[in-house]
Amino acid sequence: MAGALTMRSSLRTLEWVRDALEAAGELVRAHLPADAVWLGAVVDHRAECAGRLFFALKGERVDGHAFAREAHVAGSPAVVVSDPSVADSLTTDGVPCLLVGDTRRALFELARAYRRHLGARVVAITGSGGKTTTKELARSVLRTQYRVHANVGNLNSLVGVPLTVLDADERCEYLVCEVGTNHRGEIDALGGLLIPDVAVITNIGDAHVGYFGSRAAIAEEKGSLLRHLFRGGAAVLPRDDESFEKLDAKAQGRVFSFGRSPAADFRLGNVAFSKGLLRFTVNGEPLSLSAVGDYYAMNACAAFAVGDICGVDAKRMREALESVRPTPGRGRIHVAAGVTVIDESYNASPASMKQSLEMLAALPAARRLAVLGDMKELGAETDALHASVGDAAASLSIDKVYWMGEQGAVVAAAARARRPDFAFESHGEVAALTAAVARETRDGDAVLVKGSRAMKLDEFMAGLVEALARRA
Repeated sequence: MAGALTMRSSLRTLEWVRDALEAAGELVRAHLPADAVWLGAVVDHRAECAGRLFFALKGERVDGHAFAREAHVAGSPAVVVSDPSVADSLTTDGVPCLLVGDTRRALFELARAYRRHLGARVVAITGSGGKTTTKELARSVLRTQYRVHANVGNLNSLVGVPLTVLDADERCEYLVCEVGTNHRGEIDALGGLLIPDVAVITNIGDAHVGYFGSRAAIAEEKGSLLRHLFRGGAAVLPRDDESFEKLDAKAQGRVFSFGRSPAADFRLGNVAFSKGLLRFTVNGEPLSLSAVGDYYAMNACAAFAVGDICGVDAKRMREALESVRPTPGRGRIHVAAGVTVIDESYNASPASMKQSLEMLAALPAARRLAVLGDMKELGAETDALHASVGDAAASLSIDKVYWMGEQGAVVAAAARARRPDFAFESHGEVAALTAAVARETRDGDAVLVKGSRAMKLDEFMAGLVEALARRA
């Protein structure tokens, strides 16, 4: 036992970092002080650098090497660079430095080495929608009984996941990690890094179909996570999804399903919105969330499955879910001047947009207004999928759509093909959109806000809430 503790404590020394990168074949040379420690990693010198290794990544517009010295001044115990001349300059000035062949690859390999020594069980969550919400709900459920570390926000990429792993304290018992992708092979790589004990797939939809070409290809990509399940691990899969059988066949461990189907191991039922809460059951257990929309109940069903598999008591899970409050852009509700605003401005896919419209249509309100924006990364399907949203809006009890972006004409044409008098207004600037909606909303209205991040509907949200607060 003493030997194991000694090995654990050495993980946070710079010597361990040097040895790990050397073992991975990434290290060229190192100039490090004796007995220095590290607490995590960053790739942005404006982030909290104190105690964290700074990896100088080269991006399309910014080269992190230009900020390596600033990161050290801000508290990074050592910087990791791939430019020999930068390494020479830093070393001359006494800045602790590791020179590697490729900083992006070095970050990934260091995280892989750290994961191998980390004693925590890993819960990895992917899917076309609901990943971040399911991750937050699973974290809340697990932390009632365990020490838990999870991604901050949606750090779910080939850079974000390694940063999350490296920030995990050695004492944590569960690492809950959202895993995202927009190109082939990324889920497979991240699965190989994480080696999850529990792998969750929330659903298979059209998000990023422009990169993958089809929903079947998306299912293949998301399903690659299941190949990396730790021996004896568990897969949590969406029973209602048309890709369920395909995903089930890929799982290398035990399979647990969730959904509305009678065949689901964790069955969602009795979903209703009442007195400001989304109320539902999972396997007969009464649960509630401070949220609007059936899809949040489905995310909670998946999180409940994770908690049950990991041994969390149902009463604790119920209390944890009741205490969760949606984050900005992911279902947070604002009420001002008699207007209810549902903030789903963080991102959008065709499936999630339609689900949100169905949720809005079911709300008791004087009028139901949808402020929507272009959906990105849909490739050749862009026009058809936007048209499907317009058709969906016109088929529901939606009183008006305000659109932000270039696809407004496509959406409007589809909506009016179904309902000729459908109220539709398109804008190209956030300020004009904000002014129009703030001017036209009135007491008793419900407003849904949803679109891809590029549409800057988070800025719209801030402006609308401020305008409504002034009116109130």
